[in-house]
Amino acid sequence: MSNKIILKGIAWDHPRGYQPLRATSKAFSEQNQEISIQWDVRSLKEFGDTPIEDLMETYDLITVDHPYMGQAHANKLLLPLEKKISEKILQILEQQSIGPSFNSYRYMGHLYALPIDAAALVAASRDDLVKELKIGLPMTRADLFRLYKKVPDRQSIAWPLCPTDLWCTFLTLCAQDMGRDFIKDYTINEKAGSSVLNEIKQHLEHLHPDSLNWNPIQILDAMASGDEILYSPFLFGYVNYSQTGFARKTVSFHNSPTGAKNGVSTILGGVGLAVSNKCEHPDEAVSYVVYTAMGNVQKGIYAKNGGQPGNLIAWQDEDNNNRSLDFFKNTLQTMENVYVRPQHPGWNRFQEQGADLLHLGLISDVESSKIMKDLNQLYESTV
Repeated sequence: MSNKIILKGIAWDHPRGYQPLRATSKAFSEQNQEISIQWDVRSLKEFGDTPIEDLMETYDLITVDHPYMGQAHANKLLLPLEKKISEKILQILEQQSIGPSFNSYRYMGHLYALPIDAAALVAASRDDLVKELKIGLPMTRADLFRLYKKVPDRQSIAWPLCPTDLWCTFLTLCAQDMGRDFIKDYTINEKAGSSVLNEIKQHLEHLHPDSLNWNPIQILDAMASGDEILYSPFLFGYVNYSQTGFARKTVSFHNSPTGAKNGVSTILGGVGLAVSNKCEHPDEAVSYVVYTAMGNVQKGIYAKNGGQPGNLIAWQDEDNNNRSLDFFKNTLQTMENVYVRPQHPGWNRFQEQGADLLHLGLISDVESSKIMKDLNQLYESTV
């Protein structure tokens, strides 16, 4: 027993974040009895904002957000996985990628994580309430304004627009309007950004008043526990809410409304599993990462333990769809056409501060063109 290898991992604090990792670790350790894996958790905000540097000394296995890849590369934080995984396995995993998920963890010729969880902004609805009201779900953003007029006074539509989620929605709408190149030379197109901010201000007049404070989990909790919120057009999907028994009511998920550029859906989220460059047992850690990312584990243990898999095999699996009101089938089109955020060093610091700047600008009703000028000044100062 004294020779047992203990790996420590850090997940994020939601059943979707930690349950599947604990389950796959148990199964992996049963096959590799000399290895034990322990998981700690951090909040969703910490997952998105806390630098990997703060985790390196303590953890071998780190769940990461793809925009961190540039920072990780510049500071040599993560193990380049292509040095430890065979080309054949990497090709299989790339073929089983959902949209650009796999390649979103590449940076400067290195692969720093494998996708174990795939997500994007999608639409959520209480289909029982929608059918009762005989209203169709919006296909485009223009349809949203028509939908607002059909919602009874006792009910509402909500968007998660706390700073982090406002940021993701803002980037989504910019990409939907201008295509994936609306950011060039460390500058966000000011005309596109101003137009999107003006549109978000128009939407706010029709949304649940708590939208500016809420994150996706808060909206989904409200949708699943009460009957007030019947639809949300842009939030990160959580398969758990579409599975019977997770909450009082089930929530269905769909592709989000689109904009001018039909080939662009929303923004890529999801989680990659990486190995710290300071890990003392890199071969064992990488072996677990590969095990967890492979199609059979993703389709089985991972999905059955509250996970939202990052592998296409799991998304196409009939059992997984039957258990979740076709969550995977109904949102795959969005996943395949996502916008991928920049990954250069400094982006995450800009993202965190930029989100606060946008949020304060909306709350204070600052002129949209001024918000955009301030935002690009901030961008320039952080890279």
